[in-house]
Amino acid sequence: KKAWCRVRGGGCELLGETLDPTQNPHRTRARKGRVTMEDNHENRTVSITMTNLQVEDSGNYSCV
Repeated sequence: KKAWCRVRGGGCELLGETLDPTQNPHRTRARKGRVTMEDNHENRTVSITMTNLQVEDSGNYSCV
């Protein structure tokens, strides 16, 4: 399970997370608002797409 956070004030604002990988052993895709995450277990890659970015979206982000 993986999550995408915006780092603010020493905390983590959760923007999206993948589902339990046991439900789909090869690929997990999750969408929340403007964030889409795709966890490809076969290729061992995680893709994160944020849409409609604005100036106020500037900052630090972290995969956890």
